[in-house]
Amino acid sequence: MPYRNRVTPGGDNVATSLRVAWRGNRGPLHTGTDVVRPYRGKGWVICALEFNDRYEPQWVPGRLTWLFFRCEAVALAAGHRPCSECRHGDYTAYRQARAACLETSRPSVQLINSQPGRRRQRR
Repeated sequence: MPYRNRVTPGGDNVATSLRVAWRGNRGPLHTGTDVVRPYRGKGWVICALEFNDRYEPQWVPGRLTWLFFRCEAVALAAGHRPCSECRHGDYTAYRQARAACLETSRPSVQLINSQPGRRRQRR
C-alpha cells in the first residue's frame, strides 16, 4: 500500500503508486508512517532522487519527511524550489529568475522561501 507522501500540483499529499522522478521535503510532517501536517518550516526544496550515494531513511521520528513528485513541473507548481546542494545549477537558474521577478540583484534563500504564494496548502 502506498504512503501519503506523493505531492500533487496543488500541493496536497496523496497516497498513489505513481512513479516519481524527484523528492523534496517540507520538514518533519509524520508520526509513524502517517503524514499528519501539510508543512513545517519554509525550506520547501526539490532534490535529486540520488546524490553522492547518500541514503536517508524515511519515517525517522523527528526527521524530515521525504515527499515525492512525478516531475519537476509538479514540484514547482506545488511551491517547491530546487535544492542548493544537490541541484546547484538549477538552483542558481531559479534564483536568477526570481531575481528578475522580484526586481532585485540576488535574492537570498530566506527571501525566496518567504515569498507569498508558496504556502498553498489547506490547513
